[in-house]
Amino acid sequence: MSVNQYLGELLLGTDPAMRLRVAQTGLALLLMLTGMAVVLWAAWALHLPREPLYLWTLSSLFAIVIVYMTIRCGWSEHFKDPSLTLPQMAIAIICSASGYALMGPVRAIAFPNLLIILMFGMFGLRAASAFGISIFALLAFGLSMALMTSINPETYPATVELAHFMMLSIVVPAVSVLAGRLSRIRRRLGQQKQELSVALEQIKLMAAHDDLTGLLNRRHMQVLLEQETQRSLRSGRGFCVALLDLDHFKRVNDRHGHAAGDAVLRAFSDSAQTVLRRSDVLARWGGEEFVLMQADISIEFARATIERLREQVTKLELSFDENRLQVSFSAGLTEHRVGECVTQTLERADRLLYDAKAQGRNRVLAD
Repeated sequence: MSVNQYLGELLLGTDPAMRLRVAQTGLALLLMLTGMAVVLWAAWALHLPREPLYLWTLSSLFAIVIVYMTIRCGWSEHFKDPSLTLPQMAIAIICSASGYALMGPVRAIAFPNLLIILMFGMFGLRAASAFGISIFALLAFGLSMALMTSINPETYPATVELAHFMMLSIVVPAVSVLAGRLSRIRRRLGQQKQELSVALEQIKLMAAHDDLTGLLNRRHMQVLLEQETQRSLRSGRGFCVALLDLDHFKRVNDRHGHAAGDAVLRAFSDSAQTVLRRSDVLARWGGEEFVLMQADISIEFARATIERLREQVTKLELSFDENRLQVSFSAGLTEHRVGECVTQTLERADRLLYDAKAQGRNRVLAD
């Protein structure tokens, strides 16, 4: 680890969310230090009393460092806003208002500093919080102006301070309104992002699943078969693939309609979910044909699973238009051989399925 990385982790932490919060606080500290440097330089150039300004500088730094440590040590995680945006802004406003009382002829430096503070929290506050902190800023500066006008009217004339306060009364609420609008835009964008994420998940689900049965569709199953082939090539362990075809399904559609056929497909899918292992993958391959992939299993156990499914399917009691529908399927089961492609495995399973149908249907042939 380089020295820069070590210092970065020491000052900012390793958690991405914490690093962002600490970095924002560090930026606030840097801006405060810059403003203090300007104030101290002006005090030196104009021969202003420096001791009060030194005390103000140390107090302000102490306050912001406490906030930094609170965030850096993780204690702020106990609060609703771990960034402590409002406390940081309140502390900075108090420091600016108290600095205003000490700056004398250069007190106007505090005004742009106040605007920076308000804009700093503009993207992180709701409209109500932004309005509240702007009122707090007006009260803090109004109190500072009134106090200094009564203590030192020569440096802080009442007319000038009233003009300053009137200007703040116009600018600060305007910033608050802008912050409120940005907050609403941010929330709307967040909501749209959430809706987009939900829509994308639904699209992914629709792209991978069959609408009627809820099983995986052919396209996604092909991807999984290819992935399992690669895994088998690396590990040297094969897997079993079966092609299942519902018997006389066309007859069901012709005699009772496609709605009856859909009911049969759904019933078969539901039955399969109760028999198959969690690791087994069943997909609708097309029409009444299905593909079953079973990993880490011998062909004997794979056949036993399909036989259980076949027996359960024959026990299904389905009726449509007062006609009882008999459901069964034929299956061709084979074991994928290391080194061959998926197409070869599927072709072998398809030949076995054809033989199962030729031998009378409602049976499982394995090789």
